[in-house]
Amino acid sequence: MKLIRNIVCVLSILTCHITTAQREFNLCDSTFYTLNADTTVIAGKRQLYISTGLDVSPLYDFTSPDTNEYIRDFDIIKPNLWYTVVGIRYIGGPTSLYKSTNQGQSWALDTNHYNASNVQFLSPSFLQSINNVQHLGGDTIVMFMDYYISGIIYSTDAGATWTKWFDNLITHYQGMLECDNKYYIFGYEGDAFRPWMFGFDKSLLFTTDSAGAWNSFSNMSNHPRCSTSNDTINCIYASNNLTRCATYNYFKSFIDSICTPLVVSNLEKEIFQIYPNPTEQFLTIKTPSSEPSRITIYNAIGEIATNYAVNKIGEEINIDVSNQPSGIYFIRIEYKKSLHNFKYVKK
Repeated sequence: MKLIRNIVCVLSILTCHITTAQREFNLCDSTFYTLNADTTVIAGKRQLYISTGLDVSPLYDFTSPDTNEYIRDFDIIKPNLWYTVVGIRYIGGPTSLYKSTNQGQSWALDTNHYNASNVQFLSPSFLQSINNVQHLGGDTIVMFMDYYISGIIYSTDAGATWTKWFDNLITHYQGMLECDNKYYIFGYEGDAFRPWMFGFDKSLLFTTDSAGAWNSFSNMSNHPRCSTSNDTINCIYASNNLTRCATYNYFKSFIDSICTPLVVSNLEKEIFQIYPNPTEQFLTIKTPSSEPSRITIYNAIGEIATNYAVNKIGEEINIDVSNQPSGIYFIRIEYKKSLHNFKYVKK
C-alpha cells in the first residue's frame, strides 16, 4: 500500500501539496490533502484514497465509462464539505461537481451553481464547465469557469447559492494567488492567446462592473488587456506551450518572488510560551515584550479558527478553545517580519 502512495506522489511531483493544485490528464493528475497528523486524502486520477500511517486504502472511485474523464479538481472546504470536479481532459468540456458531507464516504451531484445569478446572456454550457474550485476562507468559494468566454462565479454561503462576478472573451481563467494586499488572477493559454496573470487590490474582490473595472477590453482599468495585447506593465506572461502544472508553478514562483517574505525563525521556544499542550479549555500564549504581534490559529485543513491582534507589550493571551472540535491545530505568530509556527492538541 505504501507503493501506491509513492506512485501517486511521483506522478504529481509538481502539485503534491495542500494548496491550490492544477491538475492535468496523465501528467500531474494527483495531489494530497493532510487532514491531521495521521491521515491524508490522496486524490489520484480517478479515485480518492485514505492514507493512515503506511497504509493506503480506497475511499471513492469516480471512474466512468469515458476513459477521457478524470478528477479535474479536489477540494476540502470544511471538515464536512468536500468537492470533486470530474470532467473530460479537453479544455472547455462539460464537468460534474460532486459534494460529500461525510468526509468522502458518499457523494452526490451538486448543481447549485447552475442557478447562479447575474449570468445574463451566457449559454448554459458556461456553468457546466468548471476549471477550478478555490476556497478563500470561511464560507467563501470561487469557481473559474469555461473557456474562451470564461469567467468567475462565487458563493459566500458555502456553495448554497452562487453569483457570477464577471466574464470575458478570449481567456481561460484558472485561479487566484495571494500576495500582500493583492490577489492575482491567472489563466492558461488558448487558441488565440497566451497564459497570463494580473493583480488587483483585495478591496475590489466581488465588486461590480459599474465602471468597467473588470472589462478585459479596457486597458485603463484594473483588468488589463492581457489576452489581446502585450501589456508587460500590468500583466505577467508565462511562456506558451507549457503544461498546465508548469504554467501554474511559473505564476506561483513569480508571486513568491515579489511578496513580502516572512522568515521562519528557529527561536520560537526562547521568545514565546504556549501552554498547556494538550489543552481542554484554555490555551495561554505569552508574547515577547518588544512589539505587537499577530496570532492566527488554523485547524487541520487550513481554516482560520482564531485571528488575534496583540496590541499590548508583553501580553499574556488566554484563548478559550473549549468549543473547538478535538484534534490538531496550528498556530502562526507574525513577529518582527518573521513567522513562527507551533502546533497544539485540543483534547
